[in-house]
Amino acid sequence: MKRIIIGFAIGFMVVLSGFITNLVFPFIESTKSAISGNTGDIIWCFGTFIALIALQVLAAYTILKRKGIAEEFLATEKDNVATSKFAKESEFKGITGNDGLPIGKTFRLSEKKSFEHYALVGPTGSGKSVSYFIPTLLQLPAHASVVVTDPKGELFQKTAQHALNQGKNVIVFSPFKDKTMKYNPLSLCRNTSEVRELAQVLLANGNAAIEQLTGTKSGGSEWTNMATPLLVAFLLFVYELEAPDNTVAKALELITENDLETLKLLIEDSTPEAQQQMNIFLQSAESEKTASSIKTVLATSLQMFTDPMIQELTSLNEIDPKTLREQPTHLYVMVPEHKSAFMSPLMSPFYSQLMNHLLETGKGSPIYFLLDEFANIGVIPNIDIILAICRSRDMSVSLGIQSVNQLKQRYNEAANTILDNLKTKAFLPGLSYDSAEYASKMLGFKEIKSISTSFSKKNDNSYSVSAQKRELMTPDEVRRLPDETILIISDNRNAYMDKQSRYYKDKRLLALASQELTVEEYLGDEA
Repeated sequence: MKRIIIGFAIGFMVVLSGFITNLVFPFIESTKSAISGNTGDIIWCFGTFIALIALQVLAAYTILKRKGIAEEFLATEKDNVATSKFAKESEFKGITGNDGLPIGKTFRLSEKKSFEHYALVGPTGSGKSVSYFIPTLLQLPAHASVVVTDPKGELFQKTAQHALNQGKNVIVFSPFKDKTMKYNPLSLCRNTSEVRELAQVLLANGNAAIEQLTGTKSGGSEWTNMATPLLVAFLLFVYELEAPDNTVAKALELITENDLETLKLLIEDSTPEAQQQMNIFLQSAESEKTASSIKTVLATSLQMFTDPMIQELTSLNEIDPKTLREQPTHLYVMVPEHKSAFMSPLMSPFYSQLMNHLLETGKGSPIYFLLDEFANIGVIPNIDIILAICRSRDMSVSLGIQSVNQLKQRYNEAANTILDNLKTKAFLPGLSYDSAEYASKMLGFKEIKSISTSFSKKNDNSYSVSAQKRELMTPDEVRRLPDETILIISDNRNAYMDKQSRYYKDKRLLALASQELTVEEYLGDEA
């Protein structure tokens, strides 16, 4: 509206300029006449010329000044009812760089800002892999280590050869491949507290997996709480055994195949910590019948560990988190999407233990966790706290989620804290309403001004300016983002609209991704 008023003023001046121009030619003729001795015409013409110039300036000033319109339209932002707007690329000094996460075609975080974490929200098929995960794996510095979820093996196929060419170590955890690395979560526990945490994670995710797979409730939280000390006791018991008996599967076998009296006798020969946990269990069990019910809940929650494939996978441990610090490494984690619920009791401690160990390993290679389909890999305990503290340990976490509600369903109230700790967020086209609404609220409001004019016969016209606010983008406008567009909200800056960085539209990235290597070729596994 400000531009309209200024344009009107300029237009009015142009009209006046036309009149002035009509005087120029008579003025020239009058000048010639004055040379001949007739000065009256030139004096009259010059006076009129000056008067019209003054009238032109006065008219423009009056239009812009009338009833305070100019002041209201030229008011500073602090006087506005809303100040949100889209940012320019130049406004991200201190946030962007050339050594961090490539968010969009022109927007790349600095390494320092990458350690403040990133969330990418987009429905299935919206291009998260081709626009973010593949470009990131191809562009992160050679000194960085990466842990990446790769359900289809596509990321490995497009990026593993490039990592090898950089001199990086490439390892694969693919539970359904014969030649995968093995992982025993109990082997990575360093004390009783970590064993207890492992037991809680196994039971919580086991219950959630059953509910997700069957649509029915498993044992309630009360039963799970009573089962926890029993599981801790026997995890501590087998912890002292040699491989392959120091496993979750062995602890479950002992619990389910022995009666209560036998379990008591076994624990009598174990550590004081195991005996203490057993006593806690016995106090809550009260009777053989209650103990039997608790054992049933425990066995149901951990039934995946009765699978021979899982027993073999967890029979020993080949995952050493500190190698990610000691040598730049790409760790590809391949759990097919249709197996994610079944595998969540194992994958949750997998990521939790990696993160916790890396928090304590000190300096070395920076670590980037690229976790697509984050809500489907199981609940990682204390992830909200981990996100808050791992920045200072040179750890970056990128979460790919389908919707905000998906994250909230999995993490409940902690979801808000998780989102708060992801300082950069980006949204792809086609979002669900809850995600589009979340983005719209983050964008804030912009100010819209309008002018009202009233006329009277006495030429006593009045003008008024009103300011209103509206969303910078409504939820529907966010949902209808153009194809291959990405909406970026970073730190305390205004939002930025960018093109997606699809690797196949960049000649350099396409060339790197074309050096394909399948996981079967790499592992020598035809399974």
